[in-house]
Parts: sequence; structure tokens; C-alpha cells
Amino acid sequence: MPNHDDDIATSARARAAMDTGDPAATQPKIEPGRMPSDHGGTGQEPAVLRVVVDDVRVFKDGRPAVVLRSSADAIGFVARLGGRRIDELWLDHDLIGDDTIQPLVDNLVAAAALGRPVPVDRILVHSSNIRAGHRVVQELSSAGYRVERSYAANLWRHAW
Repeated sequence: MPNHDDDIATSARARAAMDTGDPAATQPKIEPGRMPSDHGGTGQEPAVLRVVVDDVRVFKDGRPAVVLRSSADAIGFVARLGGRRIDELWLDHDLIGDDTIQPLVDNLVAAAALGRPVPVDRILVHSSNIRAGHRVVQELSSAGYRVERSYAANLWRHAW
């Protein structure tokens, strides 16, 4: 399976910060559920809208992302985008308590069935729950979304 993590776009600021060896400098201060600016802080290069739905994890390398901890937050965030394209949508299956990613998956599938799929360039399912992760990939793929399974456990650290 090819490693797609290398082709993920990063802003010029993030690349410069990585060159200095300061991974914290690559993570802009984005509150959960808030979108990054449209220009990645450089004024030249558009920001990548990367959305992570995960109850405990964040990117180890500090790449900019909107982090949502529940399915309800994710559904609300996608609705507030009003059709704005998501470059990367990272999905964990098991969330806080009994919550799972399934309500968001159902929303995405329903939108596609109505002929109005949510504009997402790539969906990456990074769940440790193998069976549920496989099912999510199948459901979203069948609905016409570009989706893949990510097994890159070394991308993540716990947020706490």
C-alpha cells in the first residue's frame, strides 16, 4: 500500500518551521471546531483545510488541523462550512463514551445519495477498530467518496 502521508500539502510556514526542527511551530493555535485562516499565515499560499475527528489524538508533527472530538461537533462543523471544500478528513471510529463516527458517515452518505455530496478531496480512516474502520471505508467508498485506510500509527500523539 503506498504511503500517502508524504504527499500531504503543508503551508510554507509549516515547512520552514519543520526545517528549524521546532515541531510546535508548525501547529497554529486553532481552537477545537474553528477553521484555520484562508491563507495559511503566509499571505500567498492557501491553507489546507484538514479536519480530524478523533477523541484523543492530534498530529505528532503539528500539522495544522481543525480537531473535533465528537460526532455532533463534526456534523455541526461540516454543516457550517456551507459547501466549502475539505482537503483532508481524518476519521477515527470510536469516540468519547458510546459516540462513534457513524452519525457523520451517515450524513455524508445521505448527502451523496441526494446528489449533493460534501466536497471532500480525501477521507482517511485511521481508527484502531479494524472491523469498524473497514466498514466506514466501504460505506463512504460506495457513496462515491475518495477514501482510504491509514495505518500510520506514528502520525499521532495523545492530546492529553
